[in-house]
Amino acid sequence: FYNYNLFEINYMKISFLIKYLLLILFFIFPYSLYAKKIPNLVGVWSGENIKSSLKKGFVRSNNVVEITEQKSRVFKGFVVHKNGKEEFVGVIKSNHKDFFWADSSDDDGKVIGTILDKKTIETCYLDSGRDAVAGCSILKRVK
Repeated sequence: FYNYNLFEINYMKISFLIKYLLLILFFIFPYSLYAKKIPNLVGVWSGENIKSSLKKGFVRSNNVVEITEQKSRVFKGFVVHKNGKEEFVGVIKSNHKDFFWADSSDDDGKVIGTILDKKTIETCYLDSGRDAVAGCSILKRVK
């Protein structure tokens, strides 16, 4: 009779402990399992740019972008042009696939981008007005 009560008390303690641990795992595990890792865009990206411009018509050129710094989902860097470098700042959307950046030039053009995989991004530039431009680049990470 005495051993039966001891067994019942230990069983209750073990049962409570298991339920408590399962409850903790239920709340913690899903967040770590499904948490998306923010993509790291720091590096040099290069690829072909195709664009249509009211001023210059249809143009193909090489595009080089260097993202120099990233903190969480925000980043900064520069685009290499014939005339030098043009700085920009950007942000990765919460879906961790799409991003935007705004450059330091006086035009109002913006870049809309998509992360295709760890080594490939697509950037599309749009600028309205008299010198309207629309173009896209598939860029591969080279560094």
